[in-house]
Amino acid sequence: MRFRTLLTVLLLPAVLGACASKPVEPLKFTVNGFSISVPPKDEWVLIQQTPERVVLGKPGDFTGETLTVQLQAVKLPGQPGEALVREVRNSERQSLDPKRFRILSQDVKLHQSGSLACVMSRMEVEDRGASGPTGPVISLVIESMTVTCPDPARPTQGVSLAYIHQSYPEDKGRQFVDKGTPILNSLVLSETH
Repeated sequence: MRFRTLLTVLLLPAVLGACASKPVEPLKFTVNGFSISVPPKDEWVLIQQTPERVVLGKPGDFTGETLTVQLQAVKLPGQPGEALVREVRNSERQSLDPKRFRILSQDVKLHQSGSLACVMSRMEVEDRGASGPTGPVISLVIESMTVTCPDPARPTQGVSLAYIHQSYPEDKGRQFVDKGTPILNSLVLSETH
C-alpha cells in the first residue's frame, strides 16, 4: 500500500504537467502564398475560407459595430512604387457605389511590411444605405486599413489584407488602429511558398 501511495505522489506531478494546458497558438490562414496570424483570444469567427479568400468577423463592443478581417488574392499591375499606389487608390474608389457610399477620407501610400514592399490604405466611408436589425439606419461609418502586397517572385499576383470596422458615427475610431495593426503586421510570405 505504501508503495502505491509513494508511486502516486511521485507520478502525480508528471501526470498533471502533461495535462496542463499549452499556450494557445495563434490561428493561421494562408492565401496565395501569404499567411496571417490572428490571436485566438480575440474570438474571431471564420465566415468564409477558400483558396483565394479568408474572411473573419466578430461583433464589436457597441450595437451596430462589427469588425472584419479579409485576406484575399488579388491581381496587380506588376509595377511597384507609385504605380501600385495609384492602382490601389483607383480600385478602392471604383469598388464603391457612389449612390450608397461617400468617401470621407482616403490615404494611400507605400508601406514596408517586413521584407515586403507593399501599399497601405486607410479609408473612411459613410454607408448611407445600411440597414440594421430594426430596418434602415441613417448612416454607418466604415473605417478600413488595407495592406496590399505583390508576390516578389510573381509581381502580378499578391494579396490584400484588410481590417474593417463598421459602426455608428458616435462609436467611430475607438481603438481602431490599436486593434488592426497587429493583424496587419502579421502578414508574411508563407514558408512553403
